[in-house]
Amino acid sequence: MPLFAYGTLMFAPVIRSVIGRVPECCPAAINGYRRLEVIGELFPGLVKESGGGKVDGILYSNIRQLEWERLIAFEDNFYELEQLSVICPDGGRLALAYVVPLSRRSILSGKPWDAEFFRAEYLPRFLLNASGSRAD
Repeated sequence: MPLFAYGTLMFAPVIRSVIGRVPECCPAAINGYRRLEVIGELFPGLVKESGGGKVDGILYSNIRQLEWERLIAFEDNFYELEQLSVICPDGGRLALAYVVPLSRRSILSGKPWDAEFFRAEYLPRFLLNASGSRAD
């Protein structure tokens, strides 16, 4: 199943550092969710929310079993993998995404996570620590 990445894993150097390559990908989005800053962290969390908006991201296809194992180890138990309906340029698809469970929602700041600000200000530092950090 494809992976919908909405945070740090959207960036090619990050996904490459985690699984060793950049899988086939295309722009994608989901509706009814919010991407929020995690308190004290550089990566975001995704939450389903009534009245939530559109979250843009990347859909990675053809992820191998060993790569899924690396992604699961990287994300640890911080998130839960959920199957979501994703909007792609060629239509809707199902994909897995790392979502913050309701029981951990208190870790979110309520402030939207800004991917471009992350890229400009934090990506190089994040890559130095990518093997031990969570990304989404």
